[in-house]
Amino acid sequence: MFKNYLIIAWRNIVKNGVFSAINIFGLAVGLMSCILIMLFVREETGYDDWIKDKDRLVRMHTAVNIPNQPAFLTVRSAGRMMEAIRDYATNEVETGMRLIQWGTTVQHNGEGFAEQITMVDNSFFNVFALPFLHGDIESSFNKPMDLVITEEMATKYFGRTNVLGETISFCCLGGNPITLKVTGVLKDLPDATHLDANFIIYLNPAMFGENDNVLNTWSSLNVYTYFKMREGISVEQLQDRINYWLNNESPMVNMLKERLGDAANGLQVTDTFQLNVMSVPDLHLNAKNDAGNMGDLTPMGDQNMINTFVVVALLILVIACINFMNLSTAKASKRAKEVAMRKVLGASRTQVAFQFLSEAVALVFIALLFALAATEIVLPFYNEIIGKNLQLMLFSDPYLLVSLCLVATAVGIGAGLYPALYLSKYLPGHILKASKSSESQSSAKLRTGLVVGQFATSIILVISTIVVYSQTLYSTSVDVGYQYDNKLVLNIRATGDNLDSLKQELLNLPQVTDVAFSSESPTQDNENNNYFSLVEPNQQGEKLEPLLLNYHHMDYGFFESYGVNLLAGRFFDKNYGTDAITQLPEGHEGMGKASVILNRAAVTKLGFTDVEQIIGKTLVLNDHELTVIGVIPDIHFRSIKFGIRASAFLLDENRFRVANIAFQSNDVSGLMDDIHRIWKQQVPLQPMNLQFLSEMMAAQYRDETTTAQLLLVFSALAILVSCLGLYGLSAFTVERRTKEIGLRKVMGANVSQIVKLLIWQFSKPVALANLIAWPIAMYAMNSWLEEFPYRIEQWYLLPICLLVGLLSLSIAWLTVGGNAARVARKNPVHALRYE
Repeated sequence: MFKNYLIIAWRNIVKNGVFSAINIFGLAVGLMSCILIMLFVREETGYDDWIKDKDRLVRMHTAVNIPNQPAFLTVRSAGRMMEAIRDYATNEVETGMRLIQWGTTVQHNGEGFAEQITMVDNSFFNVFALPFLHGDIESSFNKPMDLVITEEMATKYFGRTNVLGETISFCCLGGNPITLKVTGVLKDLPDATHLDANFIIYLNPAMFGENDNVLNTWSSLNVYTYFKMREGISVEQLQDRINYWLNNESPMVNMLKERLGDAANGLQVTDTFQLNVMSVPDLHLNAKNDAGNMGDLTPMGDQNMINTFVVVALLILVIACINFMNLSTAKASKRAKEVAMRKVLGASRTQVAFQFLSEAVALVFIALLFALAATEIVLPFYNEIIGKNLQLMLFSDPYLLVSLCLVATAVGIGAGLYPALYLSKYLPGHILKASKSSESQSSAKLRTGLVVGQFATSIILVISTIVVYSQTLYSTSVDVGYQYDNKLVLNIRATGDNLDSLKQELLNLPQVTDVAFSSESPTQDNENNNYFSLVEPNQQGEKLEPLLLNYHHMDYGFFESYGVNLLAGRFFDKNYGTDAITQLPEGHEGMGKASVILNRAAVTKLGFTDVEQIIGKTLVLNDHELTVIGVIPDIHFRSIKFGIRASAFLLDENRFRVANIAFQSNDVSGLMDDIHRIWKQQVPLQPMNLQFLSEMMAAQYRDETTTAQLLLVFSALAILVSCLGLYGLSAFTVERRTKEIGLRKVMGANVSQIVKLLIWQFSKPVALANLIAWPIAMYAMNSWLEEFPYRIEQWYLLPICLLVGLLSLSIAWLTVGGNAARVARKNPVHALRYE
């Protein structure tokens, strides 16, 4: 019997070629969308699932909440926190470890290669039980400066994996070149991990002996801190233990009192300073909430983006299912006699319903084959958009194969259930007596409602796409307060004492107009923050407590090179001779002298409304007195998503990390070659890291751009599937009204009148869909835009909705009008003979 069902199903699919093609195409598009999203979601939600005891691993993040200031958030923590909490929370914590990432250069066979090294405590492999290919934990990682590398790095530098005992030279670690022996080789880590660990070095605290703000600190946040919890302990239990320690027994209790004085009465440490633990499997998607302006070891995911595209894929699939239901119920009259004859010959309603369900499932599996082929074709382009390397390994991944079969079966049942129940309820006597089926009013209303639903869904997607694109364009076009075109950013960490020589060589190039050093360039804000004390009373006569300000180090001429305006005072100038911070000799008594430039937000935060009034005032930072010499506008040093922060700009050449190169040239590739030549002369063993600032600015909005591009693609697919359904439905409606159209022509109606009549019939559900979609889309997009301190005006949503409404009506008119015009042009004699 089942074979008979399949044969009849195939005959009906072939017999109704146009409608079958519409259904198959729509379902294939929906299934392809689901497959693409499924591959993406599975990788994003599977990060670090492969790690042993993953549910017992947590990382500690830091949040600083200063009254009347934006919260400072980071996924890092202070160097002394790990040992303190590990030794205090012994009932909750089995072990802990710190991780520090450092950019360096591997020197091999006379060449330099930029690499990231990962320095960790000796308990690293007790926390992360990574698999060894050569060596083991006991022999490979038991003393400071032991080096473990991945098989990828072993192959890259030695051409083989068993490289135990080989040496690798780095320049530099702790400011000095060093050669380390390879003591272990790890298997390559999966792509789906937040870890970025190709060179793992047993951390030697002596390397940072003179730099207390790395390890020996309670406040400078430079390390990643991990804990392995004991069996049966939850994240919440460890969090409660940490909070108790912070508020009662940590050094931060006294630090709070010293910082705030009497204002600290009644406050707990956690009111202003928090250490939050997060499960390692949750880091990829949720660490973004704790990261603030800082990045993570690897690019972070976005749970909201995943949720959005899961919903989008499901909506496209629902639209395709609606097409199937509409066309199946609309074609009911063509199969009424078939149903009647089946029942007369003894078929039960269950058997008839099963026949139609089997047809639906068969149709979906045919669509699945097309969807898999389409997925293979579009997957490279999809990977390019999302920056992944997803693969459809269907036969080597039984979980995926079974999942797709279950999805296809569920879609077939879901799409075919109502048509099966609707068609199987026909009464043989009524059908055979009338020689036709009569469509109930409720069925027609349901079909209209489904059309409204699918167009409303498509309209919401299109409005969302336009809003996301508009916001992305707005973000990239906002005046950031400086000129970033024709700028190159050169990493100069490895140049040592060659800065002056490098600068002069670059300035000698005819295309280069200026070179200015800085601690970071725009987009590279490393979230340097410190407390600055205003010596004098502010403009309101208040004596302020020390204020936390963001700070950067800029060279002479930096602001001039970037075209930054001056609101008051002056820029750094060599002629004054007192602007730069100098290292104070040991035993020096008294404070050093230097200058500082503030942005408008910092001036306001210090209590000055008139920028001229703060010129000449003194700020104290550590062991230096800083004279305010200038005020600049609030420039966006980072993406406008992060808003403006109160910032101070200093001049300490020991903190310079990048060279900002301004140029004027039509031969950009030639300029790059010239810079590369100079670099090889000045720093022969170091790889050059040179980027266009404009590209770095655009990269800040990569997530929004990716979202917009994917929304555009999926919205176009949703519109296409909806239009196919409308085309099929209108074709059937025109077919059913063929005689009516013939009579109208006989009675004197022309083609345009008939087309208008049918267009009006289908315009009403599309217009209703707009009225339903607009408020939903406006609410959703307003909520999304709230994430941006600078965003498009809300009233823009209204013209966007109107535009999309006209677009949807135009598409509906073209779709329906084409069918109507084709039939209306026929000779009425043929129409009247139509059966």
